Amino acid sequence: MRTLLRDKQALLACVEGSPAAVAMHNKPEWLSLFADCAVVEDPVGSKPQINLADENGQSPLSCFYETFIAANDIRFDVDYDVVCTGAVVRDLDIEIRMSDKVVVRVPMHLLYELTTEHGEVRIKRLAAHWELAPMLRQQMQYGIASAVAGISSFWRMLRHMGLSGLQGFLQARETVGEAGKKKVEALVSAFNQKQNRALERLFTDDGLMGWPYGHEQRIAFWDIPPGQLRVEKLLSAGRATSATVYYRDGDLEKRGVAIFHFDRRNLLIRDAQFFLELEAQQ
Repeated sequence: MRTLLRDKQALLACVEGSPAAVAMHNKPEWLSLFADCAVVEDPVGSKPQINLADENGQSPLSCFYETFIAANDIRFDVDYDVVCTGAVVRDLDIEIRMSDKVVVRVPMHLLYELTTEHGEVRIKRLAAHWELAPMLRQQMQYGIASAVAGISSFWRMLRHMGLSGLQGFLQARETVGEAGKKKVEALVSAFNQKQNRALERLFTDDGLMGWPYGHEQRIAFWDIPPGQLRVEKLLSAGRATSATVYYRDGDLEKRGVAIFHFDRRNLLIRDAQFFLELEAQQ
């Protein structure tokens, strides 16, 4: 089964199934993409939805679908995919048509962590890195139409997810914000200047560097590789900041996504995951 997690076509086929099912409003097909006990964090920072049926046989993912997908027309504009063993990261924008007059466009990094179940690739974790506050500002720019769409969204959330679900969603308002983005920019500067000590100071004592994803090392034992980094499209969601990343070393040029998780107490980096199609050692 592990060979399936190295099969790029199989991984991408599973991931592509999500926007296809969303576009067709095919709820059973969308739900079938997720493994038992799969976790959906959308956005990261909100209360995770876990694919476990309650006493009525209802999965939180079913409620999530009815709240955020069923009533909206959603289009995925994918700019770039990175495929790693057991994971796919998409660099994209999502366009959400909430009504004839209210349309929002959301910059996003989508992480799909994948597993095998019954001989097929399934999603075990979906982490959507996007910023709630800018999306809400977009939503509110259409006057009365915005108010109507907002009230409809509010009542759908209460109906399908309850008050605790509403409160869990609104947790996403609290993020590492600009401070997280500045830490990422400081990491890039230390990387490009090959300043190991400066890099270490940005991490917790047991901080991890995943360069590339799947090859984690304690930051204290990690040597900065050659080459230069550049980041764009920094997004802070919950205790994480994601970024579109470009790496160049001579003739080698790679594009990917990096995700940085921060310690809750001191805003030091707990782990940095670089989703780049690189060999384990560069």
